[in-house]
Amino acid sequence: MSLRRQPTGSTQFPLNDVDGAFDRSFCLASFITNRYIVDHVLRCARQLVDGDLEALVIWAVLAHQSVVHLMPPGSMPAAVLNEKGRVDGYEKRARPMLLRDLSAITCIPRETARRKLEKLASLGYVERAGRAWLLSGRRTESDLREFTRESVARLLVAADEVHAAMKSVDAR
Repeated sequence: MSLRRQPTGSTQFPLNDVDGAFDRSFCLASFITNRYIVDHVLRCARQLVDGDLEALVIWAVLAHQSVVHLMPPGSMPAAVLNEKGRVDGYEKRARPMLLRDLSAITCIPRETARRKLEKLASLGYVERAGRAWLLSGRRTESDLREFTRESVARLLVAADEVHAAMKSVDAR
């Protein structure tokens, strides 16, 4: 993994006025945040789903919605994840999603969503669970661990850049 700048770990916010610093650095903070989001979405689409943005959205929603009940806000990772960073008993604890629900959440027509799910299944990212769909663990560990590691590093760099921009205007 080659990044322009490694994260400094300064993502704490010892700013005098976080809201004021944000307001004064809005354009730069917005640019940095948007650059990260666009880069991340394009990397995901290109490297994981052959450039298919709709398939990426469906996969992301399915991945999130199937485990969100296990990870409420403020939950501690140790209460949910094992030593390998995985959900123990995922297959039994995850909540499969119906096509109609995925379609409703993503605003992607059902037939298009069905085709995208079939594509994701052929790529090994999702599988059927009765009438519903569930994230597959077949490719998660091998294909996604390093991709996600790089994504987290890039997120930390972006957070440091936003923090630096906010600190520079806060110091004025």
